[in-house]
Amino acid sequence: MRAELDQLTQGQWIQLKNENSSTEFKRLLRIAKAGGIEVPACVGIHNYSPKLVFLTLSETARYDRVKDTDATNKFNAETANWSTFVTAELRSEARMRFPDSKDGKSLADTIHGNIRYDKKYKIEVQSLGFSFARHGVYLHYGASRGYGGYVGSKWKDKNGSLHVTNPNSLGKMNSGARKAVHWFNPVLKKHLPTLADIAAEYCLDMTININALFLEE
Repeated sequence: MRAELDQLTQGQWIQLKNENSSTEFKRLLRIAKAGGIEVPACVGIHNYSPKLVFLTLSETARYDRVKDTDATNKFNAETANWSTFVTAELRSEARMRFPDSKDGKSLADTIHGNIRYDKKYKIEVQSLGFSFARHGVYLHYGASRGYGGYVGSKWKDKNGSLHVTNPNSLGKMNSGARKAVHWFNPVLKKHLPTLADIAAEYCLDMTININALFLEE
């Protein structure tokens, strides 16, 4: 059981979310939590929040950098401006591609930029992120109830009853009325070089971790 859950991709988690009742899926989440298995944020919480992180060689290096307040303020201002610009473009992209609203709110209305500072000094920008309603991830995959992926999944509930993905939905994700629309990644990929230049100008040793930024494709 644990091995099967460990091997689920983000897309398969979305598939399970949409192919089962709320009660059944909550049981699966409890099983995963009890086994110490990480559940993708796009199905485990209300909003999805991808982010990138600025990495430093050490806290000592950070301490030395923030002594130069002019340089640090410039870096913070430029990264904030980058976040504002990219957030606006994401909203524009979502508004153009998905004009219809869900529960009275369009995807574009749920997109927000998040800026976090270093925990120790609270002076230097440490990460930039973007939050949006998780149906933005479903739109990326072309997934919803009745539109599953090609790989089915199975699990047992607390009573030992075996559940499987609805076979009628297999292979329907990214088909028919539910075509995948990769609205998020292209915008970020287009603007990352500018952010890399900002970081390099501020500190040649600073790197950007983007492992938690993109949606799987």
